[in-house]
Amino acid sequence: MIAADRGIAGAVRVSRGGPRRRQVLGTALAAAVVVLLTGCADGSPSSGGSEHGVSHRGPEPTARSYEDGVETWDLTVPPSVEAFGIDTDVPEGARTGVGAYGSEAAGGRPVRFLLPGGKQVRVQATQVVFDALDNAQEMQDASGEVILPKGRLFHLRVNTVPVAGAKAGVDGYRDVLRQLDLPDTSVAELEEEIASADSVDPVDASQRVGVEAGVPKTGGLDFGPSTSFRPNDDPLLFTLRLNGAWDPASN
Repeated sequence: MIAADRGIAGAVRVSRGGPRRRQVLGTALAAAVVVLLTGCADGSPSSGGSEHGVSHRGPEPTARSYEDGVETWDLTVPPSVEAFGIDTDVPEGARTGVGAYGSEAAGGRPVRFLLPGGKQVRVQATQVVFDALDNAQEMQDASGEVILPKGRLFHLRVNTVPVAGAKAGVDGYRDVLRQLDLPDTSVAELEEEIASADSVDPVDASQRVGVEAGVPKTGGLDFGPSTSFRPNDDPLLFTLRLNGAWDPASN
C-alpha cells in the first residue's frame, strides 16, 4: 500500500484521504490475505484464470473478465462485494471482507484495469486484493483530518512482480506513468532516492523508500501507482504497486 512506504517530499500524490485510509487497514488486511490465498482455488475456472493458476475464495466477481488471455477488471462500475467477488461470509463482528486473487504461477499474470474517464493500465501482477470495510463512524487523526469516513469503504491493492536493479525499477515505474498519462515528476524523485541509497544511515537502510503518483479523481475513485525499495538491498529490488480507494458506498 502506498502509505506503508515512506512518503517523498515533492512526489505527485494520490488524492487526499486515499493513502491515509489504506494505512489504517494495512496490517489487518495483510493477515486476511494470507489466509484467503492459502489453498483456495478460484471458484470459476476459465481459460485465462486456469492458465495462470489464480487462487480465490468467494463468489465470481462480476467486474472481472478475460480478454485475449488478459485478466481484465472494470473499475468503472460502482464498487460492490458482487463486482469484486468479496466473500461476505465472515466471522460475526468482523468489519472487513476481502477478495484476494493470487497468482500460483511463477512470474504472476497479465492484468489490465479499466478506469473511470477512459484510462487503463496493464501490469504483470502477483496479487489483486479488494477489501470492503463497514465503518460505523468517522475516524480522525490528532489534527482533526478525516482518515476513515463513515460508510462502506472499498479499497484495491495490486502487487506486481518485483524487479532488480535501478534501471529496471525506474523503467517499470515510468511505463505505468506513461500508460496513465501522468507526468514523470516523481521519476526524478525516484532517481534522487536511488542516487542517495548508499549514503542512507544503516539504521534506516532497511526501511522502504519510494515515490507515488495519482490519477485525477474520477467517478469517486482515487487511483495511482507507487514504487519502493530498501536502500540496503544489493541489488536494489523494486516493488511496484497500484492502489485504489473509492468514496463511501451504501451498505
